[in-house]
Amino acid sequence: MTKSRTILILIIAPALVSLAVTLLVLSVWDTRQASQPRTIVLPTHGSTAMIPPRATRPPISQAGDTEEGENTRAPEPTTPSVACENPEHLVASGETLGVISDHYGVSIDDVITINEMVDPEFNPDFLSVAQVLVIPVCGIPTPTSIGVPTGTSVPTRNIPDPIATTTALPSGSVSVHIVRVFYPGDVTREAVEIVNEGSPVDLAGWRLTNDDEDKFVFPTFKLFTGGGVTVFTGAGENTPVVLYWGLNNAVWNVGYTVFLYDVNGKLQDEFEISE
Repeated sequence: MTKSRTILILIIAPALVSLAVTLLVLSVWDTRQASQPRTIVLPTHGSTAMIPPRATRPPISQAGDTEEGENTRAPEPTTPSVACENPEHLVASGETLGVISDHYGVSIDDVITINEMVDPEFNPDFLSVAQVLVIPVCGIPTPTSIGVPTGTSVPTRNIPDPIATTTALPSGSVSVHIVRVFYPGDVTREAVEIVNEGSPVDLAGWRLTNDDEDKFVFPTFKLFTGGGVTVFTGAGENTPVVLYWGLNNAVWNVGYTVFLYDVNGKLQDEFEISE
């Protein structure tokens, strides 16, 4: 009996001592934690955060910027309105007003008018390589919007006006005219510009001639109402708006008359070349 009690004491006593030590350590740890200040960690700004991130907040002024010293929001930025602007075209070698206007889908008259408004000395009969033209794809502005004083007269075209008619031409009427001759005497740039003010016509077999009876015969070429074609004296590749004679020498000179005959030999128009 005594031996059993001794064994029991040897087992229980260490357990009690271990428990007491553990309780003492926990008591000391709790006391130390209570004496230190607490740190509160705020949540980060995620997609579900209630407070918007700083980057999305409108800027505010510093206190004292206003009379009451209150913070004020900066004004919201506004998006400027975008207005249509007429583009500029850099004239390349061999280009004419007819070619340029057809490319942009505007009339020759409008191209001439707007450029004469911008530059009163603009000469539609003489374009030069690298010359800058304003193309009125947005329409022709008022004189005051492009720097021309109100009341200033705008120069008119120095080319023959279309035939004046009070009514539309009858269906099937032929009205093809020579508008102008570019750079007479210079085979590299020399050209005749023709416009159709009547019904669509096939120019196949039509002829352009001069006083020396040089003759250009049109190939099959459909010219629609309001359309135009430019015939260059030199060589090149034909396009829907340009034809090339393929000569090595100039055929038009100042003082010459250009004659346009239809396929039946009937004179349709004539144009005297002046300086």
